[in-house]
Amino acid sequence: MTYRQNATGQMLAEIRYTANPAEQKLLEQPIGRWGKMWQEWIRTEYPTEVQVLITEGKWQIIPREIDIEAESRFRELDVQYKQQNPRPTTFEEILRWEKMRLLNVEHQVMEEVVFRLR
Repeated sequence: MTYRQNATGQMLAEIRYTANPAEQKLLEQPIGRWGKMWQEWIRTEYPTEVQVLITEGKWQIIPREIDIEAESRFRELDVQYKQQNPRPTTFEEILRWEKMRLLNVEHQVMEEVVFRLR
């Protein structure tokens, strides 16, 4: 077991969250927008699952996986939307188009990726 010294000089055991190298790499990244929304959704809709996920060591890993999956899906849907709905040319039409594009794409990502019990 390895130890590290904290600011007050105490030696604290370094306990690994997971032994899986891929999960260790995920834990180096902060939880992003989509992962935070998933955690909030779980707390609201499935509050009893939170403790289960914490106990299983998934509470910190799943949101990071969701971030990766949601960003990838967002890019795919954004390309599809732009192909199906050409960008207008006037300023006011562009503002409406951009707003609708974001609303549609984000809504679909939320339904397909974020609002899923894992």
